[in-house]
Amino acid sequence: MVLLAEQLTCQANGKTLATGQFMRMSRLDDLAAVLVERGLIDQADAIRARRLHEASGERQDVLLARLGLVDENRLAETLASHLSLELVQRDGFPREPVAAGGATLAFLRNYRVLPLFEDDERLTVAMADPTDQTALGALRLLVEKEIEAKVGVPSELARAIEALYRGTAAQRAGPEASETDLEDREALSDAPAIRALDGLISQAVANRASDIHIEPEADGARVRHRIDGRLIELGGRLENYLAPAVVNRVKILARLDVAERRLPQDGRASIATQGRVVDIRVSTMPTLDGESVVLRLLDPASAPGSLAELGLDVGTTERLEGLLSSPHGLVLVSGPTGSGKTTTLYAMLGRLNSGETKILTAEDPVEYRLEGVNQIQANPEIGLGFAELMRSMLRQDPDIVMVGEIRDEETARIAVQAALTGHLVLSTVHTNDAPGTVMRLRQMDIEPYLLASALRAVVAQRLVRRLCSECKREDIATAEEQSLLGVSIAGRTIWRPVGCSACHDTGYSGRLVISECLVVDDEIRHVMAKDNCEMELASLMRRDGGSALAEDGLRLLLAGETGLDEVVAAIGFSSRSTDV
Repeated sequence: MVLLAEQLTCQANGKTLATGQFMRMSRLDDLAAVLVERGLIDQADAIRARRLHEASGERQDVLLARLGLVDENRLAETLASHLSLELVQRDGFPREPVAAGGATLAFLRNYRVLPLFEDDERLTVAMADPTDQTALGALRLLVEKEIEAKVGVPSELARAIEALYRGTAAQRAGPEASETDLEDREALSDAPAIRALDGLISQAVANRASDIHIEPEADGARVRHRIDGRLIELGGRLENYLAPAVVNRVKILARLDVAERRLPQDGRASIATQGRVVDIRVSTMPTLDGESVVLRLLDPASAPGSLAELGLDVGTTERLEGLLSSPHGLVLVSGPTGSGKTTTLYAMLGRLNSGETKILTAEDPVEYRLEGVNQIQANPEIGLGFAELMRSMLRQDPDIVMVGEIRDEETARIAVQAALTGHLVLSTVHTNDAPGTVMRLRQMDIEPYLLASALRAVVAQRLVRRLCSECKREDIATAEEQSLLGVSIAGRTIWRPVGCSACHDTGYSGRLVISECLVVDDEIRHVMAKDNCEMELASLMRRDGGSALAEDGLRLLLAGETGLDEVVAAIGFSSRSTDV
């Protein structure tokens, strides 16, 4: 017999279930409490999950996984252990669908039940929630046998249910199915892709990921999250039947051409998750196995609110606060790609944004929307590059101008001229350090006397990962490490990454900024007029307690904030190394 989930529920609730071999188990009313007891979450997380459960009625295991408080694999292991049930892995799933009395696809989806095998006496199933008496009772009415429940990982169950039962459900519908039935089945076929994408984004936001990478392979798609600058697999994978549907769902959200699979496409979308709206930049790229998709998550909650939140050292923060009080001049942030330059610019704009100033920005792309700031998207394809935008922006009578990057002589010259004519100009440059930025502008044929008059400061920075406070280990620096750095640290205390569940076994959680700040004064202006003045500028930068990138990195290393490998990778110590 074939019954809908609603009919099954009514029958299960209206009939007394037989005793004897029917499985008895107490309902798990507070899963969060079990996780606290086992040390997997803290009491604050448990209270948060419980309140959300009471407010929304959504199951606690779903909420805990969506909030990123517990990995769903660890959650399933805990549930199985607590209930003394077997945890079924993917290799234990059937290769062919089990009839299970004709249970519908909608029922299996709704209750997250995967039939494993059936004999004359019992039906064995894997469930996300094996304490769900409604689902167990409905299954027993269907098959009129014992039900043996085991535990499965929710996302793995969902993928297996779709792979095994989606086709059989369509066959049972038959050729006489109405147009409404067909539309309902189409909506149901989209539902797994919608849920899968929503889950990936929610998981990414909960784990502070900046990007989601969906990478096609022959048997599906690998999903990786970029957390603290490193790609990490959090257990998510899209099976072969689901991966194209998820890619299409992304394209629909970003208003891209779903039918175009031969050319790269770029778009933008917004999605509500965890109580806030997250902007997403979408990039698709055709590969041999399908379309690769990268989602850049622009979470307003992660945008810096002030300079202090950047994590710069106190001296650099104080210097910048003073510089931003100037009504005019050029302030530059330098560093390689991915060093947080744009984030620093946004923090500066946050410091400057008030009702008394007009701020215009030229960006490519606009990453965060800033209230009270006139932000403009550059579009070089139609001749609207940074140089063209700056010319038009200056006719808008701005007090402050931010241009995303100085890439060429024309943009550099307009920025310098704007700084000399009463505007405060903020921008970025791709250079290795602060003194090198001066030389880079000189190479763009900016006259030394103009540059010396316009430039107020250059901040150079790198990002390093912060050691996980839960698992970092104290140790002593070795002679080999001293040789590697070229700095006298042998025998001094440093801290090393270990890895735990809190940091996804990386040993790091969060990031820090290593920086140096070259503030232009009369002496530095005099030196800037010389050729090959980089080393002299570096020496002058250290006056009055200033530090170079290498010194700031070593400070964080010896303070136990980051690891030696991070500092070496970020700076290299190939130049201007120093003792600490």
